[in-house]
Amino acid sequence: MNNFDEAIANIILVEHHHLKGRYGTLRLKHHIQQKYGLVLNHKLIRRYKQSLNLKVKVRKRKPPFLKQFIEKSPLKKAPYLMEGNFKSTKPLEKLSTDVSYIPCTDGLLYLSAVKDLFNNEIIAYALSEKNDINLVIETFKSLPLASSHHSIINSDQGPLYYSGLYIEMVEKMGYQRSMSGKGLCWQNCPIENWFSQLKQECLRIEGPLTKDKTKKIIKRYVKWYNTQRIQKNLAYTSPTKYKSVFYLLST
Repeated sequence: MNNFDEAIANIILVEHHHLKGRYGTLRLKHHIQQKYGLVLNHKLIRRYKQSLNLKVKVRKRKPPFLKQFIEKSPLKKAPYLMEGNFKSTKPLEKLSTDVSYIPCTDGLLYLSAVKDLFNNEIIAYALSEKNDINLVIETFKSLPLASSHHSIINSDQGPLYYSGLYIEMVEKMGYQRSMSGKGLCWQNCPIENWFSQLKQECLRIEGPLTKDKTKKIIKRYVKWYNTQRIQKNLAYTSPTKYKSVFYLLST
């Protein structure tokens, strides 16, 4: 291989073995970028892997679960009611929800959260070691009932959001179910942006922690984010302060 850089090769070799060969080229690229601040072209990483004879552990391809589930289920996917308009004029009018994974020193945690687009407040969240329907149900236990029959809650097309339990729960709480288009993550970007903020402003600063410690700092961050973190589009107030002013002016 021309222009072989021993330092780069060593990083790729060490991280490949540290990750036990689980990461493909693109994921390894992002892993190295996050850990070392080193931006490497994925084609370059692929050439180094070939030169070092590094093999990725290939998982057996599973049946397309979501496609089969949708085809066999009488329940169709929900329309995209948000229509790319993330402006909300009152609390609980438009909500955005999703699940994100959080790497910890002793495994993974899954974070399910709901964001109110009126004031960007995280109005419900839950953490679990399993990404299953129980995580979503636990999240919705603290979610207020819809403010009107026009209230929307948007998700992506993850299998959890096709669950009959999820659909029943959303309807009982008075919300209209909305779903982003397949592969169109920007259509549910409000909650995605918050996950990114959480990771940039909190988790990456703290560094990898145990699951128990991670739960505590996420709880602390959510409280700080909702009650103290000022935002430009909220007239430089926090989400809860902005909402309290709204209710004060509405009376």
